[in-house]
Amino acid sequence: MKELLENVTQLIDSLALETVMLDPGDIPGLGAALKSLESIDDLAKKLNEQPLISLTLGMRGYLEKVILCEASDLSPLEAGVSELQTLCRDLVSGKKADKDISPLLKSLGYRVQGSEESKTTDSTDEGSQSGGENGTSVITSDEDKEIIIDFANESLDNLGTIEVKLMDLEQDPSDVETINAIFRPFHTVKGVSGFLNFTKINKLAHISENLLDKARTGELSIDGEVVDIILESVDMLKGMIESVQASLDTGTPLEGDMDTEQIIVKIENFLTKTEGGSDKPLGEILVKKGAISESSLKEALDIQKEQDGKKIGEILVEQKKVKTKEVVSALRKQKGVGRPATLHVKVDTAKLDGMVDMVGELAIAQSMLRQNELITASRDRKLDQTVNQLNLITSGLQKTAMSLRMEPIKNSFQKMLRLVRDLSRKAGKETQLVMSGEDTEIDRNMVEEIYEPMVHMIRNSIDHGMELPAEREAANKPRQGTVYLRAYHKGGDIVIEIEDDGRGLNREKILEKARSSGLVKEDEKLTDGQIDNLIFHAGLSTAEKITDISGRGVGMDVVKSRIIEKLRGRVDVQSTPGKGSTVFIRLPLTLAIIDGMIVKVSGERYVIPTLAIQESFRPEKAECHTVSGEAEVIMFRNHLVPLIRLNRLFGLNGNSSSNGGNSPVWEKLVVVVENQEKKRCVLVDELLGQEEIVIKSLGGRLKNTKGIAGAAIMGDGAVGLILDISGIFSMFSEGL
Repeated sequence: MKELLENVTQLIDSLALETVMLDPGDIPGLGAALKSLESIDDLAKKLNEQPLISLTLGMRGYLEKVILCEASDLSPLEAGVSELQTLCRDLVSGKKADKDISPLLKSLGYRVQGSEESKTTDSTDEGSQSGGENGTSVITSDEDKEIIIDFANESLDNLGTIEVKLMDLEQDPSDVETINAIFRPFHTVKGVSGFLNFTKINKLAHISENLLDKARTGELSIDGEVVDIILESVDMLKGMIESVQASLDTGTPLEGDMDTEQIIVKIENFLTKTEGGSDKPLGEILVKKGAISESSLKEALDIQKEQDGKKIGEILVEQKKVKTKEVVSALRKQKGVGRPATLHVKVDTAKLDGMVDMVGELAIAQSMLRQNELITASRDRKLDQTVNQLNLITSGLQKTAMSLRMEPIKNSFQKMLRLVRDLSRKAGKETQLVMSGEDTEIDRNMVEEIYEPMVHMIRNSIDHGMELPAEREAANKPRQGTVYLRAYHKGGDIVIEIEDDGRGLNREKILEKARSSGLVKEDEKLTDGQIDNLIFHAGLSTAEKITDISGRGVGMDVVKSRIIEKLRGRVDVQSTPGKGSTVFIRLPLTLAIIDGMIVKVSGERYVIPTLAIQESFRPEKAECHTVSGEAEVIMFRNHLVPLIRLNRLFGLNGNSSSNGGNSPVWEKLVVVVENQEKKRCVLVDELLGQEEIVIKSLGGRLKNTKGIAGAAIMGDGAVGLILDISGIFSMFSEGL
């Protein structure tokens, strides 16, 4: 039950994002939303929660009406998504989903009679959409004609993109995202052609979709022959859809007289072949072995077409073209041909994470062994060689295990193309998206997490940052604005940039809003960078009006606190008035390992993430100052920076002077750390070195300990705590 609820919640959250970007005329988008609702409906029935089932059915019926242009107002659908989220939250928290949703169902045109019966749209009236014969659709109104025109235009555009994507797929047949990009247009054409009763188009699109589905699941490898047959089906679909366009004036759109059976048989052969577990046909194996000639195989294939369902091996034996023994041998080889060793294998993520954790434990054990006194004191060269060899093997195994967690960020980036297009249209602006670095790899656990912050920031770039076309022309800018989305590796981290060439941040408005809301004191002076980063505070928005895109002051707060800090990264913004803004997200390469500086404070070891470190040094006495006799500051690069004593902050050893709690600063070391344009000096006793640390969760009651991000097992088996710099800054400010 818990797993079902988690799955349906994820589907509903995805649907919520889809509906934000929907337009009544967006046939592909509507089709995708309908597909999501079908999946939600399946899970709702398994949960056996009647309100969830009724609402899902009502939304499906209403969405079908929108697709058929019988409705254009999407607000009932948006209200339905919100209610679905509420129902799911109640179920997750253990509440009974017994809220009265009948007013909402009524707005969707759906009524419940006893249970989940009866849509008012009377879906049983099969003759309402069609009335023609042999796959024709009779136009009964101008609205019907508009639907078919939209279908034809959208379908031809979609099929055009398939041709481009197929070229990419031929270069990289293992690219799942490209396969998905080809699969989706076929799926949309199949769905809408079914609504419009274009049976030939529907059948060909459906079987082509099945072929691509086999490729998506890894049951079929993409080669030149598969690409050719997909291109052939695209050409045929184009021809039939163009025939529909050409015959619109007759009132009975026709799909043309193209013979689709031959290509359908070809695709069915591919599908049958994959079900047998081999990528190579039996006939080809026999020809390659020299058991039969190509002409004999061609004759047998012709007979197979006439005798539908008969196997090629049987035909060849009956024709006495080959001995039974040869066919059996070829069949055995066919089963053994299988897939190349480099193809992907599906592995449960829990098993993969378990393996990564065990490799991490192995690395810790190996480090403990290497630092064991008996090993370090030994003068046995053979033992040294064995330990070094173990070190190399463990290091290589750890890198390989970490690489299993990585995948290109391309999937998240490509979703932004549609987002920019739709948000620009809603805001009345002209914006293009330019992407680079899509192949940059990121921890797979970050891929979904990073999607939401990117959506929020791109929304803000378009709604707040980008000017209207007329305003851009008046400012000597191109009418069309540009949002740049980049990803790259830098200093052992992944950097994601979202840049726009809009108006930039209005620092006066931001500061005014921050002061009025109490975030900044009236007499407090801030740098430009500090003012810019105020946008990440909850509730701070300078939008003059709230729109359905942004303006409530919650998105950037989500980016910073709920997402970025959760991923142990950081987010900064730079802006130039009149020229635009750039948001930088810096993330570790993987969530399992962190690059950190190990320091000692009052006998305890801590790890400071190198991402936050600017510099370390031993201060001179003249650089150390005290403010009001209490607060300590260090002169660092001509600026006074507050000093944090970790032993005082964490209450180490009772914070007595005997343990160095009040030791002179110039006798110790200082590590300068930065967070959100703020710098602090952290006082430490000793720097022990920089290492890649395997992160361990504190778990239980300790997992939310302020100032601590996690733990690490050191080489001697002792535990070192990983510092959360943002939390440390917050604790220090509260203690002042």
